[in-house]
Amino acid sequence: MLQKTLLAAALTTAALGVSAADIDVYGRVDTGLVFHHYSGDSTKDDSFTLDSGPNTASRWGIRGTENITDDLSVGFRLENRFNVDDGTFREGGRMFGGHAAVHVTSKKYGELSFGRMVGIGSGSGPYDLLIHIDALDGGSVGTGMTSVRSTRYDNMITYRSPRLAGLQATVQHSLQTDSSGDGEESTDEVNRFYSAGLHYNRGPLDVVAYYEGMTWGHVDQPDNGADTNRRVFTLGTGYKITDDVKLYAQAQYFDGVNTLEAFSAKTKDSSISGYGLYAGTQIWFGLSSWQTMVYWKDYELESNVGAPTYDGETIALATKFLYRPSKTIDMYVGGGVSQWDRVEEGRIMTDREFNLFSGITKYF
Repeated sequence: MLQKTLLAAALTTAALGVSAADIDVYGRVDTGLVFHHYSGDSTKDDSFTLDSGPNTASRWGIRGTENITDDLSVGFRLENRFNVDDGTFREGGRMFGGHAAVHVTSKKYGELSFGRMVGIGSGSGPYDLLIHIDALDGGSVGTGMTSVRSTRYDNMITYRSPRLAGLQATVQHSLQTDSSGDGEESTDEVNRFYSAGLHYNRGPLDVVAYYEGMTWGHVDQPDNGADTNRRVFTLGTGYKITDDVKLYAQAQYFDGVNTLEAFSAKTKDSSISGYGLYAGTQIWFGLSSWQTMVYWKDYELESNVGAPTYDGETIALATKFLYRPSKTIDMYVGGGVSQWDRVEEGRIMTDREFNLFSGITKYF
C-alpha cells in the first residue's frame, strides 16, 4: 500500500512538473508532382517526379516554454526536416537539423537564443525577415527563383529586441557554421556567419533592411568558400494596398558569394558579386491565396589569378495558387519560367527552364 502511495505521489509530481511548461508538438507534411522542361543551351533532360516539399519543407518538431516570472521565460525548439517521398532526413541526415536551440525571453529586454538555427535572410525559421518582403518567402521550385539567401548554421547566437515604435532589431553570430568540418570554433580556421537586421511595421507597411556576412575559414577552403568574405545587403518592403492585396519589392547587393545559379567560385581564386531586383504580389481569397514573384540578378565571376571575368544574368517568374479548404490544409498548383547563364569551356551558355507542380500540405 505504501509503495502504491509513493508511486501515485511521484506520478502526480511529474505531471505537475510537465504542466508547468507549455509543450507543443507541431509539423507539416508536404509532397507533390513536379515537371521540369529544359531548353536553350541546357544539357539536362526533362523530368517528371514525385518530390517532397514543392510548397514547404516537411518537418516535425517539439517546442516548449516555461514562465519563470511575469517578464521572463525559458524555452526550446527542436525541429527535424525530412523527405516524404523516401522517408530520409534532410540537412545531411541530422535528427534536428532544421532547428535545435534554447532561448531566454524577456518582454522588456528581448530574446536571446543559442543553438543551430537559420539566418534572418533564409526564408525560414522564427527569426526570418524575408517573409515580410517576398511573396514566396524564400523562393519557388526551379533554378533562379529566389533571392540570395542564407541557410542554417551551427553554434549560433541570436538576439532579437522587443518591438519599439514599430521597430525591431535582430543580430546573429555563428562561431562555426558547420561543426562537422575541421578547424577550431570561433577562429579564422572555420566559416563564421554574422547578420544584423531591422524590421519596421506600421499598419499595412513593412520595411526590412538587413546585412548578412560570412568570414570564409582557411581550413574549410578550398571546397566551400570564395576569395573574399561574403557580404549580402538587402532592402525591401511589403505594403497591403487592401485587406486582400499586398505588394512586395526588394533590392539586393552581394559580394564574396561562392555559388549562384550555375556560377561557382568555391576556391580562394575567385568570387561572385552583383545585385538583384525582385518584386511580387500576394492576393487573398478568404483563406486561399495567389502568390507571384519576379527575380532578376546581374552578376560576375571574378578571378584573382588572371583568369577571365564572366558576366551572368538570371531572370525568373514564379507563381503559385494555394487553395485552403481549412486552416491546416494547402492544395496547391504553381509553375515558373527562368533563364540563367553558366560557363562552359570559357564560353557563356544560357539555360532555360519551365516547370509545373502540384501537391498537398497537411499542417498539424
